[in-house]
Amino acid sequence: MTRSAKIRPAKTHPAREPFPVREAAILVAAALLFRVVYWLLASKSAFLHTPVVDASFFDIWARTLAAGKVFQAQAFFKPPFYAYLLSWFYQVGFSMTGVLILQMLVGSVTVLLTFAVGRLVFTPRIAFSGALITALLPILPFFETQLLGETWTTPLMLGALLMVLRIVAGKTQAEGRTQFFAGLLMGLAALGRPNLMLLIVAVAGWQWWWGRSGKRVVSSGSIALLLGGFLLAVSPATIHNLKYGEFSLISANLGPNLVAGNSDVADGVSAIPVGALWDDLQLQSRQAGADTPGQASGYLTGRALKWMAANPGRALMLLGKKALLLVNAQEGRNNINPMWFAREEGVFPLARWWPATWLMLPVAILGLAYYRRWQPGGNLLLWVVLIQAAAILPFFVNARFRLPLLPLLALFAAAGGAVLVNLWKARDRRALVVPLGFLAALFVVVNVDWFGLGDESWLARDWFNQGLIQSRPYADRKPDPAQAERCFRRACELGPDEVDFNERMGAFLLGRAQPLVNAGSAAEEKNDWARADAAFSRAEPLLHESRDFHRQAAELYPRSYRSWMNLGICERWLGDAQAFRMRAAMAKNDTASARQSALAALGLYKESVRDYQNSLQVNPQLEDSKRSINRMFRSVMALPGLDPSIVEFQRRIDEGGRSGNQGRR
Repeated sequence: MTRSAKIRPAKTHPAREPFPVREAAILVAAALLFRVVYWLLASKSAFLHTPVVDASFFDIWARTLAAGKVFQAQAFFKPPFYAYLLSWFYQVGFSMTGVLILQMLVGSVTVLLTFAVGRLVFTPRIAFSGALITALLPILPFFETQLLGETWTTPLMLGALLMVLRIVAGKTQAEGRTQFFAGLLMGLAALGRPNLMLLIVAVAGWQWWWGRSGKRVVSSGSIALLLGGFLLAVSPATIHNLKYGEFSLISANLGPNLVAGNSDVADGVSAIPVGALWDDLQLQSRQAGADTPGQASGYLTGRALKWMAANPGRALMLLGKKALLLVNAQEGRNNINPMWFAREEGVFPLARWWPATWLMLPVAILGLAYYRRWQPGGNLLLWVVLIQAAAILPFFVNARFRLPLLPLLALFAAAGGAVLVNLWKARDRRALVVPLGFLAALFVVVNVDWFGLGDESWLARDWFNQGLIQSRPYADRKPDPAQAERCFRRACELGPDEVDFNERMGAFLLGRAQPLVNAGSAAEEKNDWARADAAFSRAEPLLHESRDFHRQAAELYPRSYRSWMNLGICERWLGDAQAFRMRAAMAKNDTASARQSALAALGLYKESVRDYQNSLQVNPQLEDSKRSINRMFRSVMALPGLDPSIVEFQRRIDEGGRSGNQGRR
């Protein structure tokens, strides 16, 4: 009677186990200390003071919102959660540095949540070990010190799982309320990383299956509350998108990501970089009649699916490569390469020898395969890991996309270690043979750099981004053109076949030449021939080199309309320099030199017209190219008839102008 009286309350009022405050404090201390060390090593990097690529996009978006302005009057292209959160931080006075420090504190919260999740599934020792691994993984503070949403979406996802696991373990009385808030957290996480939408499907489906198996019934009303919380969280984005006439739960970037992972140029690890390829992707969407984000996403999704259907072998090879990249210890770059910090900035925890994913992943896979002493809900964690991994594979795999998996994998790594320890303690050496052999094979699979991601050439885009940072002002930092040029040139050395590197280097040189050309023209108007000659003489080498880079970019990617247009500018200004030399020679009555310079100017003007026309063939909406062609014709008409070829070309221009076809000549 007494015993039964003690048992009954436990069924209706679950006993509260005291949270191990001492262990939690050790984990937080370890996480914070590690992040302090990381910050001291990395804080001088330009990347921690100026956002690049996606971080720059979110920064501009957030600052626009903080100023009370509309960023883009259209449906969301990128997930909105982080931009709105960041805008709030800016409004209350946080600087970029302040946000990054705050995000490292949030990283410590991720460690605590990992510990709490682990205690509901594994033994206390495994939970502590897994959380400690999470605390010391250097890839976490690497992303915490970037203006990216994963620092926030990962703890949101873990918090949601913690709530669901408490229901599974029978540790909550308010099942419906807990489900609702779990769904709410999953929705917020999905607002920052939309492929986490599969998480809500996985969790709801697993709960339904778990109830069907008879282990414990989760009411359909409870699952409905889970889904309701999720839909409530994402509803602001959905309503925003509907306001602009498009139905999308969160954002319309499915298509571009599918194309990035499934096309002739896809490598399985790289996004489509902002530059010539991205500009052309947008142009092709518009030319196909897809003018809005949703329409463009639909067009590009269809294009990717057609490519996969037409190239099944290549698509399967890419899928296999992405699966291998998912479990590989080489951290695939996204925005910034971790290898950059290790090699160029001296952040040694990101070096390959530091105990990180190369050591954790093989043991984690062993744990996923072998560990079976789970509390209720262990299968749920396994299911969540597999579903999240599968949600990455259709696109492309890199360190950033794998990040949300790492805390759970750290727990399974601790579990895998426990498997080996338990077999060793049991003195059953034969039973150790298979798991040890499996682990050895995993170490090979995980740690061989199958695709050369450790090659120095993968740092080319980091040099390029450094050049972008140094070429533009940000906050109180002023541009450093000399440093920018050095970085751009290094990028071109490491990646000579990258269209963006050649285009940007050419544009940088063109920007340096422009004030010299303007100064030369202004000096000539004042009849200061010596100063004009000095200015044009300094501009010409820059223009010749710029022309070479733009020509290389156009050859690498003929649809790079900006490259064709900039090539036309180079030749126009070189023609102007020759026209100046012609006039200077005529002022000295040097007819032979004047004729030679006039012919050189004519040839350059012709080349300029041809390249402007090439830009218009790709993008007929380039009004600058149309105006520049007419400007070239006026420059040609201004040349004196020092040679029959000049007179003949002027006649053709005149005839073309009278017939209305001047722009096509």
